[in-house]
Amino acid sequence: MSTTVLFATHNGAHTLPRVLDAYMRLHTGGTIWQLVIVDNASTDETPQIISSFTPHLPLRAIRTEKRGKNVALNIGIEEIDGELVILTDDDAVPATDWLVQLIKCAAEHPEFDIFGGGIDPIWPEDLPEWIPRLVNLGATFAITPSDTPSGPICASQIWGPNMAIRSKLFAAGHRFNEAVGPTAGQYIMGSEVEFTCRLERLGHKAWFCGDARVGHIVRQNQISRKWIVDRAFRLGRHMYHQERPQFQASDKLIRGAPRWKYRRLVSEQLRHLGARLLGDQDRSFLAEWEVSFLRGYLHEAHQHRPECASRH
Repeated sequence: MSTTVLFATHNGAHTLPRVLDAYMRLHTGGTIWQLVIVDNASTDETPQIISSFTPHLPLRAIRTEKRGKNVALNIGIEEIDGELVILTDDDAVPATDWLVQLIKCAAEHPEFDIFGGGIDPIWPEDLPEWIPRLVNLGATFAITPSDTPSGPICASQIWGPNMAIRSKLFAAGHRFNEAVGPTAGQYIMGSEVEFTCRLERLGHKAWFCGDARVGHIVRQNQISRKWIVDRAFRLGRHMYHQERPQFQASDKLIRGAPRWKYRRLVSEQLRHLGARLLGDQDRSFLAEWEVSFLRGYLHEAHQHRPECASRH
């Protein structure tokens, strides 16, 4: 089965050398494959790094000046070749057998069109002890639970650093939503999940390949409390769009969101205040994270409630 590995990068100079060095050690099992990298308006040494690996990999580099990860991926999709498209990130380090394991999964399960694999953390050396203890590693760093079994899985559990899609779906016209995903400024998380869940609603099934693994590089700036709490806000924005189709006509909505979300926000704000007064750092963080998540959710609800949408 021939395949394309595709990822976008914006200012990836700090992670690309390690990632591309791992690609040079991939076991391919004789598979015909290509690596397509879309440089999404980088201003650092990213173009030079990509060029330095071009003689050593079946690599095709494309550049776009329009910011947005999904913009870049949709451009890259126009260059895909083969039956399977493996999508990943510029900070995901593949295991040596990653490529063959994903291809094997796709070959063994022809009734499935969406595939994902395990994502393990590559932490900075000075990781604070409270992060693995308190932080939701999946929502924050796209780390999959280590005990996730191989088999059918909800498409929402297939994440960007390690996923594959049969190319026939792209040939049918499916593309990533360019209104979500990493871009300049405060963006909505969950671009890959939005895509895979959209495919799932159309009847395409997802399979988790536990033996296909990548390591996800967590950068130094991503282990600060502020960065993690800010990410909760973006996650809240994403989750509003995931839950909105499930709203019922009988639901009591206030400014586009179920009213219990507002009660929960007040409750978490009081919990945060109480924890701070008591000096309980763990409870303070957990409440602050929930407050940020709910604020993101309600922000998005307000932006997309019917009376607002009619004005745009």
